[in-house]
Amino acid sequence: MTSNKMDRSIKALSKFDLVVNQFSLALDEPLVYSPFIEFNRMSYPGFEAHLYTIADASHWKPEINETGDVILSRPKNESDLSESWLKLMAVTLEIMSALENYRQGLKHGKIPTTHWMYHEIRWYRKNWDESPHQLKPPEDFLYSVDESIQSNIKELNDLGFSTTQSCSGLAKDHADREAYLPYVMFDERTYPRASAHLFTLADMTGWIPSYGPHNFDIEFMLHNAEGAEKFWDNLVTSARRLAELLCDYMACFK
Repeated sequence: MTSNKMDRSIKALSKFDLVVNQFSLALDEPLVYSPFIEFNRMSYPGFEAHLYTIADASHWKPEINETGDVILSRPKNESDLSESWLKLMAVTLEIMSALENYRQGLKHGKIPTTHWMYHEIRWYRKNWDESPHQLKPPEDFLYSVDESIQSNIKELNDLGFSTTQSCSGLAKDHADREAYLPYVMFDERTYPRASAHLFTLADMTGWIPSYGPHNFDIEFMLHNAEGAEKFWDNLVTSARRLAELLCDYMACFK
């Protein structure tokens, strides 16, 4: 792809409500400049987690600068810079397209109450022990999972998204009492930056993400049980594709 075509592709990101402050392709002078793209903090609520996920799936490095803008970068001297840009643009297109309903919800006043970036920069989270939590085989705890979602929970864990608690929200699983609202908690310390990926997964699938009570888990929930089975299935379907995109990144921590 030529520099002009890449310029146009980057400028076209505005259709996803992403505001680009500046960028450097570094295609002509890879020994002098590092390729990067900087997104304005005012792009749209929650965009930071989405860009971190895109970066990890594209083998780029994400960071938040002192003003809250998000910068995605690649090292100098890479011989495959053109391919790197193409990969970044392709992953951005796929994930941002999957987030279309989320962005439309923002335009209709559905603003998230929990912001990934705010919690990500809190000092107590940055001072965590770096040792990741070990994944538990789902067979060890599936007996305690609601029958209707056992296959969903097993697959989420098999994909690398480790769960800690859940409730189907379906009356048929709770004949002896009123069911809780549908929810599932994920362990965000199974690998670095899992929290950003989980927030992105929730936003892709219409679940509401927040931080759980144990300081290491992220909770997805629904406001009611209507259509819950469809939401559970959609969660797994989207998790499959996200895990595929993040395969190389997640493999680094196994």
